[in-house]
Amino acid sequence: MIVDQFNSSPFGGAAIAARRLHHALLRAGVTSRFWHLAGEKHRIQGDDSYAPIRWTDNSRIQQALRLPRKTFRKWQLRHALRGRPEGLEIFTSPHSDQSTKYNTATMGADIVHLHWVAKLIDYPSFFGSLADDAPIVWTLHDMNPFTGGCHYSNGCEAFRQECQDCPQLGRRHSHDLSQRFFHLKRVALAGKKLHIVSPSKWLESEARRSQIFSGAHSFQTIHNGIDTELFRPQDKRTARRKLGLPEDHIVIGFGAESIENRRKGFRELLHTLTQLSTHHPVIGLAFGGGQIDDRVPGLPEIMHTGFVSDPNQQTAVYSASDILALPSLQDNLPQTGVEAMACGTPVVAFDTGGISDYVKPQQTGLLATAGDVTDLARKLSWVIDHPSARSQMGLNARELIVREFNHDTQAAKYRALYERLLRPQEMLRQRAA
Repeated sequence: MIVDQFNSSPFGGAAIAARRLHHALLRAGVTSRFWHLAGEKHRIQGDDSYAPIRWTDNSRIQQALRLPRKTFRKWQLRHALRGRPEGLEIFTSPHSDQSTKYNTATMGADIVHLHWVAKLIDYPSFFGSLADDAPIVWTLHDMNPFTGGCHYSNGCEAFRQECQDCPQLGRRHSHDLSQRFFHLKRVALAGKKLHIVSPSKWLESEARRSQIFSGAHSFQTIHNGIDTELFRPQDKRTARRKLGLPEDHIVIGFGAESIENRRKGFRELLHTLTQLSTHHPVIGLAFGGGQIDDRVPGLPEIMHTGFVSDPNQQTAVYSASDILALPSLQDNLPQTGVEAMACGTPVVAFDTGGISDYVKPQQTGLLATAGDVTDLARKLSWVIDHPSARSQMGLNARELIVREFNHDTQAAKYRALYERLLRPQEMLRQRAA
């Protein structure tokens, strides 16, 4: 069985999840190939299962059109985004500056498996090059595949019918860019044999309600998996000494690719920390790119490690923490929570998105009302002041992740899906022979 995985880059949040699946599938005996954008910054050294995609439609007409098309579409998007509200996620186009036809003759996988593909594929040419009966698995890492361009809707539900008058555009109206992108996606995907996989129950529910995916053949949730032998508890005192943290403080951890990403809620966490009601001394521990805004009065000390990508260093941060705070305002299945719980650290989070798939109140952590910093402070304070419950939550957390979020479990579920999708085709081939 040959599966072609497509992700725009081998680096970044979605890529980490996609690469973990890719390697788990290889170990399970699936011939998985990971295709990504060409370029030095996307290169993976020493592993030929990764390959930069080089689209084959290089006709003279396409080459002549590429530069003016790229220039126009870049201007079009910038024009539409000018003046948009601050703090929003990226807004991307389903177009590419070149034709991105899947060459069945030279690639010829049994399954096409899409991940985060913004800027990698051109919807009309890519999906137009695939036969209508070709099985396509699409793992959602955010909402972009079924919206008119946003990656998180911030509560907007226009995608259920038709995106238009988009609140994430600077220039919005009934026929704005979101409406045109939405229509283009719907046409490109019409009649295709789509099988939608979500890492969280929340995102599966949102995808089921979308007009763009109204013709999808199936929906299911398969949680992202991690290596639970790599992410496992370290000795807390050793981890704290390694990081220069005091042993007599409660350490509240936080992690994100960038702490300045508004959706990840670090600003809310800062205000939460000023409202803690506990007699225990508290110190914050954060990893991620960006700078901490320390102008918030009444903040406890926060140690900022900067961006951390090495799993061993991440494991030390999680193990050094008594609690991981997860104040995301909207999220799919944040991997920091899964990784922290694998290291035996309970999670206190806003009840939003797919976080409740692993934060089970009073079992693996606590959930606060989304966006309510007073409630989050109350929940954090309770866990701080109840060390026995906190310890048991950590044990339960580790047990849940090993049981339900292990990468081998994830790979087995995907392999079962692939085999189910190929079974009817195999029967037809046998009859034809």
